[in-house]
Amino acid sequence: MFAVATPDGYRVMPGGLARVAGDADERVIAMQRGGRSKDTWVLSDRPVNAAFTLLTRTVQPQHLVSPTANLPSRAAENLFWFGRYGERAEVAARLLRVAIAGVLDEQAETADTQSPAVVLARQLGLVEGHEDIGLQLLRAATHPDEGLSQRLRQLSRVAFNLRDRMSADNWRSLNQLVGDPVFQRGLQSSMGLPLALVWLDRAVTAMMTLSGFVLDGMTRGLGWRFLSLGRRIERLSSLCTVLQVAIGEEGRTHGLDWLLELTDSTVTYRSRYLVRPEWLPVLDLLLRDEANPRSIGFQVKGLSEYIAKLEMRHGRVASDVLNPGLIALRGIDVRELHPESQALADLLEQLQRSARAVSDELTLKFFSHAASRSVLSLVA
Repeated sequence: MFAVATPDGYRVMPGGLARVAGDADERVIAMQRGGRSKDTWVLSDRPVNAAFTLLTRTVQPQHLVSPTANLPSRAAENLFWFGRYGERAEVAARLLRVAIAGVLDEQAETADTQSPAVVLARQLGLVEGHEDIGLQLLRAATHPDEGLSQRLRQLSRVAFNLRDRMSADNWRSLNQLVGDPVFQRGLQSSMGLPLALVWLDRAVTAMMTLSGFVLDGMTRGLGWRFLSLGRRIERLSSLCTVLQVAIGEEGRTHGLDWLLELTDSTVTYRSRYLVRPEWLPVLDLLLRDEANPRSIGFQVKGLSEYIAKLEMRHGRVASDVLNPGLIALRGIDVRELHPESQALADLLEQLQRSARAVSDELTLKFFSHAASRSVLSLVA
C-alpha cells in the first residue's frame, strides 16, 4: 500500500490503492518495471462494519490548507499553457474580426491583401497566399480544423487536464464556446463573411468571460500566478508583433483605427484625446502606459512582479533576462514614438526576445519533468 511522509513520520494512505505487478510471474513489484496502481477491494465471507472508515470525519485546525500549498508541476504547466492558449485564441478572434470587417468595407473582389490585419493574419499562420483573401479569412474564422478553431481546440485540450481546478461556471462557458455550431461544423462559403463576424463576436465575448473567471473567480494562489504568467507572456509577444507590423510599411499607410480596435483600446483613446488617432498618443498608450491592460508596459511590469515572487523562494528564475527590456522600455524617449524610429523597432525586437526567453526559463525551471521536480511549493 502507499504511505506518505509527514512531520510525525510515515502514514499509510486511507483507501485501497495498491501497487500491482504487470506480469503474474513478477517477483518485484515496481512502477519502473511495469507495475501499476489500482483500486483494490478485499472481499469477505461475513458481514462487515459499513460504518468503519479510515477517512477523517471532520476537518481539524491542523488540517486547514494554506493558499500556499504545494502545486504539482504538471498542474502548473497546464495552467501556464491554459493562459497562453486562451490569449492566443483571443488574439486570433480579434484579428480575424478586424480583417473581415476591412474586407466588408470594400468590395470583396478588390479587397486589400496588404492591409495590416491581413499581413498579421499571414504572419500568425491564419491565412496563406494573396488570392481570394475573403475566402481565406472565412476559412480561418470558421473551418472546424483550422485557424481559430485549431487554437480553441488547443485551449479545450489543456482545459480537460484542469477539469478538477475549474469552476462549474467556467466549464459552462468553455463548453458553450466549443459547442457552438460554427465551431463544430463551420460555415459554407455561400453564407458569407457577415455570419462569420457574428460568430467572431460570440467567440470574443466568450473569451472575455473566461478571462473574467480568472480575474474574479480564482484564488490568488500558485495556480493563478502561473496562469497569469502564461497570459502576460503571450500578450507581450503578440503586442510586439502587432506594433512591428503597425510601424512597418504596411501599417504606416492604413491609419490607426484598426490598431486601436485590435488592441481593444479605442474607448480608452477617445476618453483621453479629442483628436483622431495619431502616432504619438497611440504608441504611448500601447507601449508605455503601465495602467493599460492592453499595453506592453502593463505586461512587462506584471511579469517582473510575478517573477520576483517566484525568486523569493526559488532563487534565480528569469529576472536577468527580463529586466534589461523593462529598463529600456521605461527609458525610451517619447520623441522616439513614431513609426520611423529605429530605437522603437529595436525595443520591440528586444522585448519579443525577452518574452521568449522568460518562457524558456520558466519551462526549464519548473516544467522540465526529467529533473527531480514534481511538486512546487511557492510563495503566492
